[in-house]
Amino acid sequence: MTRAPSNARPALPPRGHLLALDGVRGLAILMVVCSHVFESNYATAGPLARFLGTIFYYGFFGVDLFFVLSGFLITGILFDSLQDGGYFRKFYARRALRIFPLYYGVLLVCLLLTVPWHLHWDGMGWLFALYLQNFRAQRIMSFSLGHGVDLFHFWSLAVEEQFYLVWPAVVFFVRGKRSLLWTTLIGSAAALLLRLVFLGASQSSYVVHVTTIFRADSLLLGGTLALLYRSTAWQRVQRIAPWGFLAAAALILASILYLAPRLANNAWAAALCFEGIRYSILAPGFACLIAWSLQRESLCSRLFELGWLRFLGKYSYGLYVLHVFVMSAVNLPLRDLLERYTHNKLFSVAAAACTVLLLSIAAAYLSYHLYERPFLRLKHRFDYKRPSLNHGSPEDAGMETVDR
Repeated sequence: MTRAPSNARPALPPRGHLLALDGVRGLAILMVVCSHVFESNYATAGPLARFLGTIFYYGFFGVDLFFVLSGFLITGILFDSLQDGGYFRKFYARRALRIFPLYYGVLLVCLLLTVPWHLHWDGMGWLFALYLQNFRAQRIMSFSLGHGVDLFHFWSLAVEEQFYLVWPAVVFFVRGKRSLLWTTLIGSAAALLLRLVFLGASQSSYVVHVTTIFRADSLLLGGTLALLYRSTAWQRVQRIAPWGFLAAAALILASILYLAPRLANNAWAAALCFEGIRYSILAPGFACLIAWSLQRESLCSRLFELGWLRFLGKYSYGLYVLHVFVMSAVNLPLRDLLERYTHNKLFSVAAAACTVLLLSIAAAYLSYHLYERPFLRLKHRFDYKRPSLNHGSPEDAGMETVDR
């Protein structure tokens, strides 16, 4: 067999729509929704119910997966459009058309219902309007307007929107690939250091959980991956990606099974471990998962290219925004009704959760096709110029932002 010459350039990453990224997005939204709809007190239930309850509880890691994927996609879009004359205008216009209609539509409906439903904004209304709701960390984690109108999950939308506000300027002025790589790595290390210092001073772990500067490593390491995707190091990244993901998964599992019980009575140490360090394990682990998913014909790639996962990924933004409202209206009443007649808590929880999931998917589907799609059709007015020397338009490559 003829050997390739030693100076041969490595194969470029694939162009075209990257189906696996839709599936990654689908997994992330499924994790988040399940962490909410399956939430229950499993202490008095059987071992199977407690085991399943623990698995679903940690579905909130799906938010970290969203952050890493957002960083990967957004950084790719920004880097590939650096030579476009409408760099800032096109980016923000496209983001506004994707994010704002549903977000502000929901807020408008809540505002219109304020008087008839006696809803209480508790001074948070202007914060939601400006994507600053995570500035009141203690309040947003359990925020409800009343009557089951909950907005506690909107904190992560604020984190991403604040990232979108700042990161385009950083990419624009830094520009060089190597310099941007160092920026993402130094920024990620700074986020970890700030978390540890903040928690070491016995400050609130809620603030760490919802504040952009403390969660920036997830977004920035996604950016690191996007830059490596556009480099000659990509093949090496893909070789180590499966092992990197499995190593991160093992560390997280060990923290849950071994550390969590031993730190249960030491809130300060638990916060340092879980709110301080764990995010810095999840972020590179999920970055490796994304890289693995982009490895052609790999087990991971085939998994994330499954149609039903890609379907969930397509409607993930609507699912994220709307599922809490469906859950508030349906989950507990249906669960109580089923348990009254079946006397089986596990069945009642599972049946109610699956019902909420299906209704949420239906709501997201209708929202996308009947309400959001007319706005999305306007995005063609802000199309990027196709770059000639890199790997193609990021959006041609399936690199639309996650936006849940």
